[in-house]
Amino acid sequence: MKILPTKANLFVASALIAGAVASPVLADPGFTITPSFGYIDTDGDRPDDNNAAGLDLDDSLGSIGLGYRFDNPWQLELVYGQGELSDQGTDVDYSTIHLDGLYHFGAGTVTPYLAVGAGYSEFDELRLDETNFNLGGGLKFAINQLLSVRTDVRAIQDFDDSYTDVIASIGLQFFTGGKSAAKPAAAAAVAAPVVQNVRLDADGDGVIDSADSCPNTPAGIEVNARGCELDSDGDGIVNSKDECPDSELGAKVDEVGCYIILTESRNVRLDVKFANNSAVVDQNYLGRIEEVASFMREHPQTNVVIEGHTDDRGKASYNLVLSEKRAKNVAALLVSRYNVAPGRVSSVGYGESKPIADNASAAGRAENRRVVAVISATVQKRAN
Repeated sequence: MKILPTKANLFVASALIAGAVASPVLADPGFTITPSFGYIDTDGDRPDDNNAAGLDLDDSLGSIGLGYRFDNPWQLELVYGQGELSDQGTDVDYSTIHLDGLYHFGAGTVTPYLAVGAGYSEFDELRLDETNFNLGGGLKFAINQLLSVRTDVRAIQDFDDSYTDVIASIGLQFFTGGKSAAKPAAAAAVAAPVVQNVRLDADGDGVIDSADSCPNTPAGIEVNARGCELDSDGDGIVNSKDECPDSELGAKVDEVGCYIILTESRNVRLDVKFANNSAVVDQNYLGRIEEVASFMREHPQTNVVIEGHTDDRGKASYNLVLSEKRAKNVAALLVSRYNVAPGRVSSVGYGESKPIADNASAAGRAENRRVVAVISATVQKRAN
């Protein structure tokens, strides 16, 4: 394995050449999670009690990386890896942890990077602990803004005994974080050489064209991760056109995002019966009179006319006065007992002139001895 440092140097040199033709660009800041699976080939000079020539351990290796991508070419990442290595019938549990800095070249569909870091490794069965540094790089293949396939190759150099191992891996990198704000005009001018880069943002909304579902968003409009204008209250009307931005979710709204208002008519009827030749209001009808008062309180623009009637027994002039008394007594209850404003209540008597039943029978005459009123109101309500 003495040729491994040479291989590592060749890899690093290649990465440097690739980086030289790419321009570092600003990126959206955020956290990364990178589970990976790879292969480790260790230096064959490590001693073993059963193999004088030393062990050349190799096998698969699993790892998990937690990182933070800054709004510049750098990313900081902490990686833990573990595997079971073997050679000549000897199995060795291997674990490593290292803190790395990644420097990215470009930020497009394919992004090369260089990596350098330091860490600690253990070979349990060999009772061997090592501190080391690593150097390498890799490529990130973007699937979308939040997910990339990542390949990585590292040369790991032991500080004490000059053992050099190589790890090659492939994994998925998950990105979480807020979108970056639109850059000021001065910054855009400095970034002018990036015109040929794949991360163009033609409408300047902070979402690159390749991921922008609404590529012609007007300047200054706040957008979501797909580059489309926000609809904060979820009513189907974007914020810039929504004149009622706090409508309830699921409510019916018009073209400017406000509730659709329906108009309907409501009414309440009053029908109070009286004993023969009497203007006294029976207590059994107080509940109905109170319903009229409640309706008028709910609809303060309504007025009521209380109409009094009699049967045809007695003189017509007497019946007219009796009907007026009946109407006034009911009107007085609305005002004095149920607090309806006097200006909203009036009364009129019609005597025996408007019967609703045949006065030839007792039942018919009882129907005609009455006070009636109908109150109507036009109200508006929100469509459901």
